[in-house]
Amino acid sequence: MTGEETAESERRGRRERAERDEPLSALVERVESRRNRNPGCDRGELDDAFTQESVGDVDVDDIWADLEAEDSGDLVVSAPQEESEDDRDVRTIPKSTCHGCPHFGDPPSVHCTHEGTNILTMVDTEQFRVADCPMVVDEEPPLSK
Repeated sequence: MTGEETAESERRGRRERAERDEPLSALVERVESRRNRNPGCDRGELDDAFTQESVGDVDVDDIWADLEAEDSGDLVVSAPQEESEDDRDVRTIPKSTCHGCPHFGDPPSVHCTHEGTNILTMVDTEQFRVADCPMVVDEEPPLSK
């Protein structure tokens, strides 16, 4: 190696060490160290860790419709309707639906600001029972296989 090549190599090494002082640099070094330990490792060996499954016929249009509905920004969940003493539409839904809803009231009380909608009770730590919620729809049949 010539003197100029050696100097360039030293400068490159200093730059690399300086870049390693960034967040997660220790993790990067460990990953690179593992990669360098087994340079001949065949990544194809990992193929045995996965199996291919047949899912049957899937209606691509239904899948795209579901994806587009998710992208619409509407927070809608499906849940079965429950019996009610009055003629209200009562359903039990995940509390995450309410917490992500623009109509969910400010703490400390648990309430809905949408006119005519009520959070009736907290069924358990993960579910609310709601009445007349516009964010809840009838259960949809599962995609056919």
